[in-house]
Amino acid sequence: MTLFTDTPLIPRIAQILGAAVPVLALIWVLRLPMRAGMLVFPEQIAAVMLAISMAAIYLRTRGTAGLPVWLDMAGALASLLMGGWVYARFQVLSEMAAFHPTEALILGVCVVLLVMDVLRRVVGWTLVAIFAAFFAYALWGDLIPGPLSGRAIPLAQVFRYLGTDSSATWGASLQVGAYVVAVFVLFGGFLIAVGGGDFFTQLSMRVAGKGPGGSAKIAVTASGLFGSVSGSAVSNVMSTGVITIQMMMRTGFSARQAGAIEAVASTGGQLMPPIMGAAAFLMAEIIQVPYRDILVAALLPAFIYYLSIFIQIDFLSRRDGVGTLAGERRVAMLRVLANGWTPILGFVVLLSGIFMLNLQAQVAATWTIFVLLGVALLAHVLRPGMPGSLSPRAAWDALATTGMATAEVLLVTAAAGMIVGILSATGLGFSLSMMLLDIGGASLFGMLVVTALVAILLGLGLPTTAVYLLLASLAAPALVQLGIAPIPAHMFVFYFGMLSMITPPIALASFAAATIAGAGQIQTAVESFRVGWVAYLLPFLFIYKPALLMEGSWPEILYVAVSSVLALALVCGGWLRHGFVPVEGLLRPVWIIVGLLTITPLSQMGGYGLELGVSALGAGLMLHHLMAVRRHRQVPA
Repeated sequence: MTLFTDTPLIPRIAQILGAAVPVLALIWVLRLPMRAGMLVFPEQIAAVMLAISMAAIYLRTRGTAGLPVWLDMAGALASLLMGGWVYARFQVLSEMAAFHPTEALILGVCVVLLVMDVLRRVVGWTLVAIFAAFFAYALWGDLIPGPLSGRAIPLAQVFRYLGTDSSATWGASLQVGAYVVAVFVLFGGFLIAVGGGDFFTQLSMRVAGKGPGGSAKIAVTASGLFGSVSGSAVSNVMSTGVITIQMMMRTGFSARQAGAIEAVASTGGQLMPPIMGAAAFLMAEIIQVPYRDILVAALLPAFIYYLSIFIQIDFLSRRDGVGTLAGERRVAMLRVLANGWTPILGFVVLLSGIFMLNLQAQVAATWTIFVLLGVALLAHVLRPGMPGSLSPRAAWDALATTGMATAEVLLVTAAAGMIVGILSATGLGFSLSMMLLDIGGASLFGMLVVTALVAILLGLGLPTTAVYLLLASLAAPALVQLGIAPIPAHMFVFYFGMLSMITPPIALASFAAATIAGAGQIQTAVESFRVGWVAYLLPFLFIYKPALLMEGSWPEILYVAVSSVLALALVCGGWLRHGFVPVEGLLRPVWIIVGLLTITPLSQMGGYGLELGVSALGAGLMLHHLMAVRRHRQVPA
């Protein structure tokens, strides 16, 4: 037993296994097996990557998951054997499982038990319980009355299906995680390793550190930039929040406010181009569009999301006199850009590959990784310790660390693939879509509300990736069948799946921020709900105002952008009782009502004349306010 608990060999093996996962992803993206004349299916490599990930997690969590250490070691070995088994026999079992029923059954049982055991170690019991519910439906769906009644599938057949079929565990969900998300996680890891985190922070201080609420604006900018790379709300909070939350509290924000601002800003990182989160890559794969189309569609919503936080911070800080960083020393902008040359180079190469060379996102990211790694290592050789350089040891650590992060993504996508497979095999996905269509036939808005509530409920305690995959199978097809374009439909469920991170009662990002701030978890989650209010309205606008997703003429897009900004300012000013100067009396409810009406798709209710009239009224209110600000500034102190 001492061998398993005291020796440094086991952590080193776990590190090597973790590093192997993104390396295999790069090998597949570069099509090296095919170039070597090998006949290899993507399911085989994805299965090996999943198996290595599981083994690494078993070794990393040994002795901490309620099982004896020897069982954890056995689980790691079993995972590797399972991966080799799938690699060696997939071509036979996927086509002729009926001729090898015993082998397919044993493999299916091993896959399900191992994946579920490792899954509970990395994301808890919630997703395991959801899988168990769908698994039970596959066995006894015929006992459920009404439209959700399904056909019962024998237990052995369910296991064979999950262990060998390309539409289940080894399907599109896992493959996108293995060949797209893994590459971008590695890109993000190297970007941080060459000083991206410090660059984002220093850049944020230069761009957003002046004026009212400067400390909070720095936190929002840094979290948005960092989150666009990490794609994980909780890890973003734990990375940037350690610095930004304390900085906000030192300048007068309450612990609850500081935690909420950090949580909302970090959650928005999943919406922030150019990288966004894993769900964005899955979306591109599911609806079969280039990733750049998803990126372009996400630009304006992300801008409005973060602008709403900035406006609230500015008005709140002017009202309460908090958050100012007057006298704080800042690094000169030229120095910031000079120190951040490597991260800047990475983004330039990535975006050039996607937009100018029309490369697939994962291919562009792969070449960006090689460029980034090459110049950073060369800089270390020429001038050790210079900003943006990277030593071989640091490069290895970044590779191993991102490998472990990728391992968790692969577990989630594999489990989601199992659930999606059961939905397909049982017909439950079709039945649920038909139910939503019935609701939509009576009221599209009612269907959207039901879908939003289901998305938030499914997301309680789950990663955004898993929530999106479930909703992409359950709800998005019904929206598309009603005539809604695929991108707005999928962006709708994507947003609401993400919002579970800041929605009480289980708001993981808010809880993580509350822990750092020393504030109450529920109070911080409620405050996060208030700060992030606009995110609960934006998905509805995707459906009713698709110009928000860059679908439409430029005049339409410009009108939606300007009217949305105007609406944000009115609602935030009325709610906080302060704009650039106090908003008092009857102006408060008038601002809120006119602001909400300005962002509402009134053209579909009373024509464009009504919508433009309300927008003109809102513009008049804001002009009146700005004139009051001018008079206030002209009054002698």
